Amino acid sequence: MGPVHVAARTADGIALSVVVDGDGEPLLLIPGLGAGRSAFIPILPDLVMAHRVITFDPRGIGESDGVGNTTLTAMAIDVVAVLDAVDVAAAAVLGASMGGLVAQHLVVDHPARVADLILAATSPGGDACVDPRPEDQAALLGKGARTPEEAYRMACTVLYAAQFQRARPEFIEAQVRERALHPVRPRVFSAQFNAMWQPDDSFERLVSVTVPTLVMHGTDDVVVPFENARILARQIPEAQLRPFEGCGHLFFHERPAETARVVTEHLRRDRSGAAQTSSEAETSSSSTPRESSATGS
Repeated sequence: MGPVHVAARTADGIALSVVVDGDGEPLLLIPGLGAGRSAFIPILPDLVMAHRVITFDPRGIGESDGVGNTTLTAMAIDVVAVLDAVDVAAAAVLGASMGGLVAQHLVVDHPARVADLILAATSPGGDACVDPRPEDQAALLGKGARTPEEAYRMACTVLYAAQFQRARPEFIEAQVRERALHPVRPRVFSAQFNAMWQPDDSFERLVSVTVPTLVMHGTDDVVVPFENARILARQIPEAQLRPFEGCGHLFFHERPAETARVVTEHLRRDRSGAAQTSSEAETSSSSTPRESSATGS
């Protein structure tokens, strides 16, 4: 049938642009800071072969109305509106970067709506977070840039692993051109960024999570250092940790096919087959680096 476009209406009347594609069990993807559903384009072709994939533009981004949310709690409420719009009671939820923080709020504030939790390149937030180096955060934010294109070009120097930057300059140039054509409004970006740093108790509440959880993270991520993944995997009961060896923050761009395969295998696993604990999963991945670092793109 192809992608289906849906308009979700938030609690305060904002229209959010939603796209549903594929068949199977629902899988909702939540994008990161300043990003819309296009951030997931590299992994969508493989994911829609196995899942009913739901993507959306957060408020103020892409084709969605409004200005940026000022709290992660409010962002999670918008996600509930997206699920309501596509008539999904509960979905597997994958949140990337800031989207992972939103997913954490979703699972603790609205647990009935999350059937499975996948956290990609994200942090626990608040005091539990391991911060990036100041110079890396400055590059991410495009400090000193004069144009949106220049700002995102600076961001790409930290969003991708150095090896990927050398091997796939054409991919990165395409990403820069896309952002230059569709720049994020400064007020929306600032609202999202500030929301990430507001204190809350979501991390402490993660100990109550009962749904199967997978934590995926690039080991060379300088935007959200890899230690954040370990912290999350320890905090969430029976969470599995899946490192992507040698990958940067946007590991799902660097190894899209591998990412989609890992997600699909996680969601299809025999839940009675005793999933590994987070520590066992990390030990297994680190002891077989060839499997963890196999190029899937």
